[in-house]
Amino acid sequence: MTEQRIGMVALDIAGTSIDEGGAVYVALRKAVESHTGKPIGDDQFDRWKGTGKRDAIIGLLGEATVDEVDAVESRFTDSLLDAYRSVPPVPLPGIVDAFALLHEQKIKIVLQTGYSREIAGPLLDQVGWRIGRDIDAVITSDQVPISRPAPYLIFRAMEAVGVQSVAEVLVAGDTPNDLRAGTNAGARYVAGVLTGAHDAASLRSAPHTHILASAATIPEVLKLREVATQF
Repeated sequence: MTEQRIGMVALDIAGTSIDEGGAVYVALRKAVESHTGKPIGDDQFDRWKGTGKRDAIIGLLGEATVDEVDAVESRFTDSLLDAYRSVPPVPLPGIVDAFALLHEQKIKIVLQTGYSREIAGPLLDQVGWRIGRDIDAVITSDQVPISRPAPYLIFRAMEAVGVQSVAEVLVAGDTPNDLRAGTNAGARYVAGVLTGAHDAASLRSAPHTHILASAATIPEVLKLREVATQF
């Protein structure tokens, strides 16, 4: 029986596909601490990496009103977009070539993120990536009822590009919550990457199939580089 081929690669954005220098977590910590007036412990903060940023704000604030959450989220969004305008994000090394190899083999590329569309849109504009050319879809945390580690970002990604089986899906991200989401979705491959927020020991604490130096090596995992050299 022929093994089912991968039809979609679902990648996190910051730290997995794009190098933004960790600005997201600086902005998130600053926005929450400015509101509470108290420092956040690293262990507590790390638990929310990779989740939807509104979810993270709610979790880090503890008891808070909707108005307070809205205010902190607005402060976070403004601060992060300012940071990106000051130091524009760039694709991580090798990612553009990896995308080309995936597309050569008719594999869909979907970015799925804990960012809202308000952040993801300008970020991708700065990098110069276009839906339908460089990537096939973008799914943001405000498009699903619950972000990571729930599987809904991945399911929406599948829906967006017409992939019907999780056996056709590879999920990659730089946080344990990315890996939990991929596992909860039942994805065939769940890969942690070492280009972002967590080291190998942290990523190995979550269920996974691969730990990779970079998402740029995904074509090697799928043996696409060998295929590409035959053309």
